[in-house]
Amino acid sequence: MGYKFATVAIVGLPNVGKSTLLNVLVGEKIAAVSQTPQTTRTRIMGAVVRGDSQLAFLDTPGIHNGRGPLNKRMMEHVEIAIAEADLILWVVDADGFFGPKERELAKRLNGVEQPVYLVINKIDLVPKADLLEKVVAYKDLAPFREVVPLGAKFRDNLEPLWKMLERDAPAGDWRYGADEFTDQTERSLAAEFIREKVLRKTREEVPHGVAVIITEWAEGGVDYPSDMEPGGVFIGATIICDRQGHKKILLGKGGEMIKNIRQSAQRELKRMLQRPARLELFIKVDEGWREKIVTSYS
Repeated sequence: MGYKFATVAIVGLPNVGKSTLLNVLVGEKIAAVSQTPQTTRTRIMGAVVRGDSQLAFLDTPGIHNGRGPLNKRMMEHVEIAIAEADLILWVVDADGFFGPKERELAKRLNGVEQPVYLVINKIDLVPKADLLEKVVAYKDLAPFREVVPLGAKFRDNLEPLWKMLERDAPAGDWRYGADEFTDQTERSLAAEFIREKVLRKTREEVPHGVAVIITEWAEGGVDYPSDMEPGGVFIGATIICDRQGHKKILLGKGGEMIKNIRQSAQRELKRMLQRPARLELFIKVDEGWREKIVTSYS
């Protein structure tokens, strides 16, 4: 029996649990997760080997109609992922509202040749009767190959999804090594997780007006702190915000907010890197950062 390989695009509206699903399927945290819509700003790949099949999942930004270069670039990532995909997972919130944006996405997916699977996420939030109503509401929107209710957060009912994807993955050689699970670098993951902590700690006060750039990454040499144990990583990062008011929120009273963000992010980085890590954070106001779309902005 030969090898199988599939690129699987994960698409949907903001805040339906796409990044949580990616992390659970991959078995590693590679995408930032928060309650803030549009947390994901770029395409993130996570690869998984299941038997003779290798599946490369593409997490994508939540589909929205926002204006500006940043939002435009985010939607370009979605279109590229759909074009690259062999299989498409449309993730919806079992407890969410069914409206015109879903119909717009359905029209887009009706035009693709790849199999589309409807993934109804967060089934733990609704009774079975409501879940059946959700299936009925969506089932005629597009010619879905399968409808899969699941709860990504609690790993509920994932096995049927795995079996469908393994079954439908086309024959082909694997594109990644068996030990490769993402195309993200340690630096890009660090920036993602720092931004995640900013969103979680500030909640609605600093909605989408932040980016994170890694400015220092020392694993030894003259820039490595003398009081750190050998074998660790010293990371310097700058949080870019677009308003002075956001900077005040990020600093917090007596510097408490930035201290909490740093400590939380540093713990995450230690877990990710599996070695000692020290993080220093700085804040910079750049009112035009969204328009600049510098690739180092996360």
